[in-house]
Amino acid sequence: MKKKVLFWFCLLLIIPSMASAHTELKSSVPASGQIVTGDLNEIVLTFAGEIESLSTMTLVMDGKEVPLSTVKPEGDKMIGTLSSALNEGSYTIHWEIAGEDGHQITGEIPFTVQLEEKAEQNTEATEPDSQKEEPNEQATAAEEPSSNMFMNILIPVISLLVLGAGLYLLFGRKRH
Repeated sequence: MKKKVLFWFCLLLIIPSMASAHTELKSSVPASGQIVTGDLNEIVLTFAGEIESLSTMTLVMDGKEVPLSTVKPEGDKMIGTLSSALNEGSYTIHWEIAGEDGHQITGEIPFTVQLEEKAEQNTEATEPDSQKEEPNEQATAAEEPSSNMFMNILIPVISLLVLGAGLYLLFGRKRH
């Protein structure tokens, strides 16, 4: 009887922790490292799962926050609307979300704004025509690693160790 209770207890502890995956960034517009050459009206971050209403983002240029007129989480997306056109320069989107599982996750997405004329001149000077590529509009999870990658690996490993120990205690010991 004690073995069955211990087995079910271990199983109930392990299954929820194995099933809970942390929400991570799937894509963004603009993408990480992208050179934006036209008008940018909004920033869209898409996550692997739904995000909570407490989630937020800020846009920073040269250590100063650039105002966004609205930032609203909608399902698995967070949309920030720009209040005015962006000047040329390097920007970083700082985001912080609360995923469905309640964990706080943060990240950064750097990008550059460069006027189209200047971008074309720089591209022509450094690349032959055959190597020109359009900037990627979507950042993948491989380009923007999750800030909780360690936890995504650690929780299942610990869960499997606890399950193994429980099974060993139930079936592995031989009584004399």
